[in-house]
Amino acid sequence: MMTFLNFMFQGFWHFVGCALILGGIGNLIMFLWNRFWRHWSIRIHGYPPPHCDADGDFKKEKENDD
Repeated sequence: MMTFLNFMFQGFWHFVGCALILGGIGNLIMFLWNRFWRHWSIRIHGYPPPHCDADGDFKKEKENDD
């Protein structure tokens, strides 16, 4: 770990490159985590939710002419 930190702080462009790579890996992990829970939620509750129409847009509220 210390050798990686030494490499990372060796220069500005090493730091930028490592930050981009680590950020991309972190973004991928968070995306996969999000997709897992989205799949789980849709599997349990179905799609679309009750407040949306068939393609997932919000339903328009009905107007009363009282």
